[in-house]
Amino acid sequence: MLESFLESIDTHSQLKNITVRSVFGGKGVLSEGVMFALVKDDQLYLRASNAAFKADFIQSGCVAYEFNWRSHSRNYPSLSNYYSVPSDISHSMQQITTLAEEVWSTSHKIKLEKDTPTRIKDLPNMQYKTERMLRKAGINSIEELRELGPVNAYRAICLNQDKNPGVNLLYHIAGAIDGIHWSIIPENIRTSLKREVGTEFLAQ
Repeated sequence: MLESFLESIDTHSQLKNITVRSVFGGKGVLSEGVMFALVKDDQLYLRASNAAFKADFIQSGCVAYEFNWRSHSRNYPSLSNYYSVPSDISHSMQQITTLAEEVWSTSHKIKLEKDTPTRIKDLPNMQYKTERMLRKAGINSIEELRELGPVNAYRAICLNQDKNPGVNLLYHIAGAIDGIHWSIIPENIRTSLKREVGTEFLAQ
């Protein structure tokens, strides 16, 4: 089943970077790092990516994959979020693959939504404290922070404090906007940032 399913994905879908890993006592199938199918004992299960998929699977009489959580003393049976293929398409690997691609698309969209920062504190280098400092300076969202840029954002914070917070905060903000850790900002970029900010905002 696993080999035929992988061949069908390659032939009938646009899914890329397919990988297989051991999970839940079976073999999980992933695309772009997002798992969407599970094969166990020659049986294929598809992920119920959201409530709508789960309802459809249940209505179609699909069976949830059951696995055991093991502890030192006993096994704990648990139902997964993966369901057997609907019987009305079980005869057609191409139709199964089409449904699997729809499942992956929804799962991938949900993952992107979860991975996309919604608050300043969720950006690299940022914390609650930094978020509060930016808000006091009138910068309340990631969009506003990106629009202002690191230099103007740092200046705004300085203007709202009695003491300048230090050049590292400038690097933290620059890294947050670029999505990187501040420590890997190249020295020439750091020099440029300090020059743009001006010495009056860097003095302690």
